[in-house]
Amino acid sequence: MVQALIGKGLSSKAVLIDTSAFLALAKSKDIHHLAASGCLNLIAKHRLPIFISIPTIYESHRRILFDLGQSSAERFLDRVFDGSANIARTAIEDEQEARKLIGKYTALQLTLTDAANMALMIRLGIAAVFSFDRHFLQAGFIRIPPFHLS
Repeated sequence: MVQALIGKGLSSKAVLIDTSAFLALAKSKDIHHLAASGCLNLIAKHRLPIFISIPTIYESHRRILFDLGQSSAERFLDRVFDGSANIARTAIEDEQEARKLIGKYTALQLTLTDAANMALMIRLGIAAVFSFDRHFLQAGFIRIPPFHLS
């Protein structure tokens, strides 16, 4: 069991979207598709600011391109860059922190993208991530779904 320490002290009412959520939204046959659609509707209903990291955009585009084709990948990029979400770029400090997180939490087997997202969340004060990956929970972040608004 990994000790959940990363997310302590974060309380922002914003959500960072992870690759697994984008894939669930894009693939109608994904086992998480309905949950993802419902979650996105609730995020919009509550007008929570949405953040998307550049590493997530790159990773999601690649997965959608190879899984669903060029037109789906283009639609994804059009939606991501339509101005409705905040695009979060990693800083050198985030990349350094991501490398530290990978080393510190080896049991989580973090990808560089997920570690960079965690570093961004820490820097920006974002406590919630829209993801289906359990390691965000294990690291101490709020993972949605399930969607809970306190």
